[in-house]
Parts: sequence; C-alpha cells; structure tokens
Amino acid sequence: MTTSFEPPFGIVRVAPFAGLVHRFDELIGSSTTMALYFIHSRRWRENHDAAIKAFLSRAGTTLEAFLPDLENHELMFSLGKHFEDGPLIPALVADAYRFFARLARDYGRPARVWLFGRYPTYSFYQFDQRAVIALYSNTSPRRSCRRSRSPGVAFWARSSRPTSPT
Repeated sequence: MTTSFEPPFGIVRVAPFAGLVHRFDELIGSSTTMALYFIHSRRWRENHDAAIKAFLSRAGTTLEAFLPDLENHELMFSLGKHFEDGPLIPALVADAYRFFARLARDYGRPARVWLFGRYPTYSFYQFDQRAVIALYSNTSPRRSCRRSRSPGVAFWARSSRPTSPT
C-alpha cells in the first residue's frame, strides 16, 4: 500500500493555472475559510459558482474578497494597458463587486469586500492553510514576442500555520 506524502508547508505543485481548475472545487469544499485576491476572475467565479455557494451555505465558513479599487484611475489605467481584456476591466471588476454583493445579501458573507490600490502581480486564492497563487505576466500581449510569453503559472502551496489577511 502506497501512501501519498504532502509536506506540512511549501510548494506542492507548479502548473499552468488551467491545470489546477479541477482542484479548486475540492479546495473550496474542504475549507472553512476562503480569501480571494484577484482583479476580477470572472471565469473562475463562473466555473466555481456552485462550490462557492455550497461553501457559504455551510455554518461557520468565512469569506474575504480583495478587489481593485474602481475609483483608483491610475490603477484602472495600468490594468487596462497590461491585460488582454484591458478595455473591459472596469466593467469586469464592477461585475465582481456585484457578485460579492449578491453573496453577502443571500448568505451574509462576505461581510466586506476589501479594495486594493496597488498594481497586482498575482492572484491569490486561500483555502484554510492552502493557497493557489497565479502569477501575472508583466507585459502587454500586444508588445511582447510570442516566444517570450509564458502562460500564467500557478503554485499550489501549504502554509505551516494559519494566516488571515488583516
């Protein structure tokens, strides 16, 4: 009989973000706390909508969301210049605001959506002591050479102790 060994902390897996899609439902379903830090993650929210709602339906779960501040025009301008969906980013961020507002109305969580005003270099999905971190490319697809572009890389990691955003 073979047992799988998962270290108590550290990087467990490095893969393209798409390679971790199926892992998210398991992470959401087995967690009691979730912290999400991203620009809008529309597709991620759509793909995991049922799992997020099931998570919030369970007693004792907490959800925190961190989104870009739409009123920070410099941030919105920078995001628009560096992502393929650039012109749509303000509308997509507003959609994320509405998504979390609906969850708060229907499930009482998240109690707050935190806004950030600095240019993000990654998305962060925390599930209890586990996290998926997806690094962003820092170049605009219009200005980069196809050969030098790398797909979004994601790390699935374990923390040695519980952490909570403050």
